[in-house]
Amino acid sequence: MKISHVICSTNDGIIAQYVNSPYEMNSLKLLFSMTKSLTSLAIGIAIDLGYLHIDDKITKFFNEESPLNAHQNLEKISIRHLLTMSSGIHDNTYSELFDKNNWVDAFLSQEFQHEPGTFYRYSTHGSHMLSAIITKSTSLSLEDFLNKYLFYPMEIYEAQWELSPEKLIAGGMGLSLYPYSLVKISQLLLNYGVFNGKQLISKEYLEMATTQQIVKQDEVEDKNNIFSGTGYGFQIHICKDNHYRFDGAFGQLCLICPSKNISVIIFSQYSKIENLLSLIYKHLLSGKYIFNSYNEQKAYRVNENMFECNIPLETYNLYKNDLKIKSIKFAKIFNEYHVLFNHENYCNTINFSSKQATSGRIKFIKDLQNHIQKYVCYTTFDKKSLNLELFLIETPYIVIYKFYFLKNKIKIEFSINVSFTIKNEIIEGFLQPR
Repeated sequence: MKISHVICSTNDGIIAQYVNSPYEMNSLKLLFSMTKSLTSLAIGIAIDLGYLHIDDKITKFFNEESPLNAHQNLEKISIRHLLTMSSGIHDNTYSELFDKNNWVDAFLSQEFQHEPGTFYRYSTHGSHMLSAIITKSTSLSLEDFLNKYLFYPMEIYEAQWELSPEKLIAGGMGLSLYPYSLVKISQLLLNYGVFNGKQLISKEYLEMATTQQIVKQDEVEDKNNIFSGTGYGFQIHICKDNHYRFDGAFGQLCLICPSKNISVIIFSQYSKIENLLSLIYKHLLSGKYIFNSYNEQKAYRVNENMFECNIPLETYNLYKNDLKIKSIKFAKIFNEYHVLFNHENYCNTINFSSKQATSGRIKFIKDLQNHIQKYVCYTTFDKKSLNLELFLIETPYIVIYKFYFLKNKIKIEFSINVSFTIKNEIIEGFLQPR
């Protein structure tokens, strides 16, 4: 379990916080599926404003998109069913729908084997349909709608969203916010929809969204979910003691505890939710907030002469690879080394040094798209290889490039700690003729 951020707050202020180097509190953080909970708040606001009714059938909004041979249960699916992950699909169809050119069309064309409202099955693309419904009913994108009615009134201006293949705001993934913006959102929830004296979302909707609406039937018999629970509200997980949480991949969460007037926000490099929650309940919900900051420092014990002698300042052409890197070039400017990655559609330059950590900005994927984001690089070197360990501080991703220089050839071992989209890979290449 590797945790980068922890913030504990009440309905009116922060009471404890921690961040582990090289991560930062004032940097964007990818929420992954916590995005779904923000989409739910957008639906609640749209209902409050009269744009929607929770029991509206989704076919009302997608007459043109509905397939001719639609499953008979499609016309029974309502907004409520999307919110509770009970559209009627039997399996999680994420991998089947992810590569489709239009997620809305792909969702509507599925088999809905169960009566809507009776069977829970997690569905990121069902959450995306909520984004499409916001756009259909308000003529605003999910991004613009939340900016207007929630984020800007809370002085949240940094939100970075991602797009689905049909160029809608992705409703189930891809949102990045500052950690302190999540504090504001948790305070909004602890204050039953009120922020700075203004009711931004109705108490009535929040009461429904944050209480159990359906049981996650496949988790009922699991004895290892004591803290994470088996209940689900409106795009929100219900935990032990009627606390509730926004939940994102690899151990990102925002836990709201109304009975204790506490919220806990955590970002992780990789943590199992049940294990993480067990520690939160044991240590942070006890009322004792003592954080001993621990910053891991990389040791630099490299012989600088050996370091310099073994890095060819050359360009290498690479054979076809999944990362779509065409060539790399090593260079030295003053006392700092650089490696330039020439991808098919863009270039990245990583700065590195044997003496200290370096930082810069590169283009790298989040959930769906590449974004320019900050990295911190730690360098090690031995007789056989040059190793660059990159922390992409807006995400949990830790990337390692291990370079082997073999006469007129090069081998690169690429690895990443967690990812839905990128795989570890060995890439080979040859010295470019001068």
